[in-house]
Amino acid sequence: MRPGIFLLVAPPESVNVGLVVGQDRAWLIDSGSSPAQGERIRAAAAAVCDRPLAGVALTHGHWDHSFGLTAFADLETVGHQDCQTALRGAESAAAAHDLGLDLDRLPGPARTISLIGLRDLGGGVVLELAHFGPAHTLGDLVVALPGADLFFVGDLIETAGAPQFDPESSLDGWVKSLDSLWAALKPNSLVVPGHGQVAEPWQVGHQRAGLAALWGQTEWAYHQGVALEQIYDHDHLEWPWDRPTAERGIALAYAELRARGPRRAPLPLIETHRLDDPRP
Repeated sequence: MRPGIFLLVAPPESVNVGLVVGQDRAWLIDSGSSPAQGERIRAAAAAVCDRPLAGVALTHGHWDHSFGLTAFADLETVGHQDCQTALRGAESAAAAHDLGLDLDRLPGPARTISLIGLRDLGGGVVLELAHFGPAHTLGDLVVALPGADLFFVGDLIETAGAPQFDPESSLDGWVKSLDSLWAALKPNSLVVPGHGQVAEPWQVGHQRAGLAALWGQTEWAYHQGVALEQIYDHDHLEWPWDRPTAERGIALAYAELRARGPRRAPLPLIETHRLDDPRP
């Protein structure tokens, strides 16, 4: 990794939890998948860091990244304003039931941001928090450390497997979010995904290309009038990832396109009229 930055892999979903240590204070990136795991993460941070822990930033609201927030109630906790949608969604409800937790008693972030935020940890260590739009969820945050050329991106990037599509995922938005991330990367940047090994910029480009192919081909098929159940097997289309993953993404893209409604004919750019028309 980089000096002053630690990475903990939290079971059972192998979530990457980051610890960033500045001159004056430290921050965590994501909180673990249960209140008990949050306590263990907090203890692990204290064992390797002699700076006070000041806060936790959530990359998004899915249960495996956010259920540990209970252990940090006395600190500043930050997430995107829409991360509660995932935190209170069906997947989180099912996970809470399996863990014997009351979903209504699990806190969301105490503070929310809509687009960007900054947290100064001292000694030139600054966290930049940015929301690039709906993508994996409605409320994804990228946490960047410009001084270290490192980015925590949550589940926007997966190196442990294919992208994880959820009911609230936006395929078009996901491609655009990765375009924004790509613009910030340099050749030696490191990208910490929500799950899996730390990535290099080419892996961001690789996933972006796959998502763009899935979105673009579905968009073409939709406007050609191809039925949803026929898209995957269409003769002129090829898909990234395995069939179940691709079909989940296709269904999401199709629903997104349907929600936009029919395309409207563009307005003419130039008004034309007959040469003998008396109008000037």
